[in-house]
Amino acid sequence: LLRTNEQPTPTSMIMTPLMNRWLLAVITAAIISAQTAICFTSTTSRLNNSLLYLQGDIPSATRLFSSSTSTSQSSQSLSSAQQQPTATLPNYSAKILDATLTLQNYDQTQQQFIKTDGNQGMGGGLSALHHIQSLSPSTRTSLQNAIRTLIHQAHLERAGDSSKGRIMLGICAANAPEALSGLKSWVSSIDLPRGMLHGMDIDGVPIPVEDLGAVYVKYSTGGAMTFGEMRRSGRGFDALWRPGDALLEPYDDGDFRGVYVTVELEDGEFRQFGVLPTDLFMEEEEW
Repeated sequence: LLRTNEQPTPTSMIMTPLMNRWLLAVITAAIISAQTAICFTSTTSRLNNSLLYLQGDIPSATRLFSSSTSTSQSSQSLSSAQQQPTATLPNYSAKILDATLTLQNYDQTQQQFIKTDGNQGMGGGLSALHHIQSLSPSTRTSLQNAIRTLIHQAHLERAGDSSKGRIMLGICAANAPEALSGLKSWVSSIDLPRGMLHGMDIDGVPIPVEDLGAVYVKYSTGGAMTFGEMRRSGRGFDALWRPGDALLEPYDDGDFRGVYVTVELEDGEFRQFGVLPTDLFMEEEEW
């Protein structure tokens, strides 16, 4: 029997604390699940962005990995690629390399002499002439052999392809006879092609040699004049440069006397030397 002053305890009141704990657990689990999903989605998004970074137009300086192994392998691959020689470049013999070095050393020696001699003349031209006049017979022979070696290689390359192996001479002389005798000796001695000499006349009328003064002669085994040079010459297409042609021009703005020689070989190395003696290939009694 119940006491008259006691009220029955409702079932809902007894279950309320239990239900609250259960709901709290469910809500907590739901929150954790949502956070996990968000985290996974964010990570996947970053991963996708990384893949796009690797595949897209990202500057090569940007790196998404810091592995030293990967960096080392990449560096080694790049280094090996840079060190591999180009297959089209020729492997020249020691004679070609020695000849090039001989002429390079000559140029360096001449520049040192010009400084020691006081850099006389415009640009040191007179000092360069003094250096040429001081050359020993053995040095002249060494220069002759070096030039013949490079010219021979140029002839071989030109024989296979007429656009290659070009040889150019630039002769600075005090007068036309000196320039022409030097040109003749160089062309004959190293077997260069002979062409036309331009610049010794005006509209077919010869220019007196004594009126020419100091001259510069430009010679080439191949190539054509530019259209600008053709227009200035007034000869139109007759001015096209043919193998062995030479052009004589006044040379009033310099004191250099001698020959500049340029040899173009397949390796692409710049080979221009000078000034060399104008009479380098003349017999001793001629100079």
